[in-house]
Amino acid sequence: MAGGKGTRLQSLTAHTHKSLLEVAGKPVILHLVEHLVSFEFYTIYISVGHFSEQIIDFLGDGSKWGASIKYIQETKPMGSIGALSLKNDWEYENFLVINGDIFTNFNLYEFVSDFFSKEADMTVLTYESQIEIPWGVLMINHDGEITDLVEKPRYLIQTNAGIYLFNQSVIKLLPSKVPTEGWELIQLALKMKYKIISGPLNEGYWVDIGTKETLLKAQKLSTHTLQAKTYSDKYTLSDSPLSK
Repeated sequence: MAGGKGTRLQSLTAHTHKSLLEVAGKPVILHLVEHLVSFEFYTIYISVGHFSEQIIDFLGDGSKWGASIKYIQETKPMGSIGALSLKNDWEYENFLVINGDIFTNFNLYEFVSDFFSKEADMTVLTYESQIEIPWGVLMINHDGEITDLVEKPRYLIQTNAGIYLFNQSVIKLLPSKVPTEGWELIQLALKMKYKIISGPLNEGYWVDIGTKETLLKAQKLSTHTLQAKTYSDKYTLSDSPLSK
């Protein structure tokens, strides 16, 4: 999904699409394409809108990187997942959807294997985040009595990482040609009682390139040696859930 304007990055995206900002000498979206190909995902659709010509001119048909890339043109902003509803003839049973401004080397084999082994309708990559409350948190009972106080607590929570795997029944929930966010699709699926599971990021890194601070974080992470092949080398082609 690469139709957004990247307004939070201000001057950096005034003339460049945010997915084309470089980390380790190459655009973020190219890191994603190469990561997908390393895990045997070869057919890739990219939703484009703002500065679409930049992305198309750079990636082309994807053959340079061993992929087959096609494009979905957004004539208006479609949110983080709504562009999928612009194509009516999807020939696939399952869909992996990734926000185009994410820098990650998550384990795709593990992510896909969990989806099939647990017979899920949808898997959401989740990223553990820490929230720090800068004040004392009070526990208060129904009578208004304070029963406990925790000073400046820290909580670990699982957050939506903007990467999804789901089947045809979920994609059919998308309203046709209406801007829709990923979290809205999750809520629709929950309402329909579909089975949605977490795919936790157990190893590797994940950064949402949404601000200058997170872009700098990704650039620092790019110096790490942990790359996609670290995972894929653990498997043979016959082991891959994609071969099934």
